[in-house]
Amino acid sequence: MTREHRNTALVGAAGLSALLLAAGCAGQDARGAEEAPEETPHGHVEGARESAEPRSRLVVADARSGEVRVLDLVTEEVTGLDPVEGVDGIAGDGRFAYLSSSDHRTTHIVDSGAWTVDHGDHSHYYRAEIRAVGPLEGLVAGQASTDTALTALTGRDGGAAVLDRAALEEGEVGTAAPVPDGAAAVLPIAGRLLVAEGGAEGGVRVHDRSGSPLELLDDTCAQPRGQALTRRGAVIGCADGTLHVTEDDGELTSTLVPHPDGAEGRTGEFHHRPGSATLASVSTGGEVWVLDLAEPGWTRLDLPGAVAVTAVGAGGPVLALTGDGTLHSLDPRTGEEYASADLLSGTDPEHAPVIRADTSRAYVNDAEGGVVHEIDYDDDLRVARTLDTGTTPHFMVETGR
Repeated sequence: MTREHRNTALVGAAGLSALLLAAGCAGQDARGAEEAPEETPHGHVEGARESAEPRSRLVVADARSGEVRVLDLVTEEVTGLDPVEGVDGIAGDGRFAYLSSSDHRTTHIVDSGAWTVDHGDHSHYYRAEIRAVGPLEGLVAGQASTDTALTALTGRDGGAAVLDRAALEEGEVGTAAPVPDGAAAVLPIAGRLLVAEGGAEGGVRVHDRSGSPLELLDDTCAQPRGQALTRRGAVIGCADGTLHVTEDDGELTSTLVPHPDGAEGRTGEFHHRPGSATLASVSTGGEVWVLDLAEPGWTRLDLPGAVAVTAVGAGGPVLALTGDGTLHSLDPRTGEEYASADLLSGTDPEHAPVIRADTSRAYVNDAEGGVVHEIDYDDDLRVARTLDTGTTPHFMVETGR
């Protein structure tokens, strides 16, 4: 495999918005041709190459050596980056990977150079230079949520940070807004920040982009754990349910969705295909739960021993991996098994595998085998490719979607 070398400069999200307007996403420029001799291509991003289709990539890391690799899923080229000492976790936001080290209380940020810009009725797909952006000291990131201006990181062991998205795209780590002490979850939504304050009372407050506090939501969220942004709003896992926050005509409203009847435990992390409003979680009691935000409501599926799960979207299956290494495809409403496949020889409780899904494929990291399995989940869980990342893929995120 050869290392990719591309010398490009990225512009920030604010600049992107201006370029999109100039290019005609919000209407044609009224000036005549003599005043605008060169028309900016629709969706143009300075320093990036646009593709006709998504240019997805995998960012993987080895927990023992700290090696970091980026695998291009189209060309299968692997790019190596500097090792991250003590890496013990990873989060992603569709473009950037956040590799955390608990021992050093640091999060190292990698730009995968692949991302999608969703305009609602159509999307643009971009690729650019793969590079290490730099470290964020003092935070062990566990969750990442982003919009075009801000990226919010929630720590695995407390704390949070809000970063300037434009600075990240230019290769710099810059804080955009202060986060109140004790914040247990932070997400950008509808031009504002949603901050779950944690603790027994579980207040959830809306802040403006600069971090100044605004209104307190009606519903509370005690002991927040897990968060996600979807096309149907934001969700935060709480001790007694799931907080669902939506926006209507500029106003944010909340609903607490109860856990499934008779269920054991509470939600862990939420997993879903980017852009989907169907989410899945392995509960703290080891059960598979599915949340459909169109209703919204939780469904508990009967599959003991699940260690990883994700939902591929409306009308699609829920994918779950059990501890014996078997991959299952399940009906999200009834739990009926569509298909199963003996995929891994087993799973390591210390470094549990993950399932990352996009619109046509799912990816499962196989640390013992040293590979990643690409799964066609619409074809009885057929293994479409076995991908060599050049290292042991203990941790993995997909970008470009």
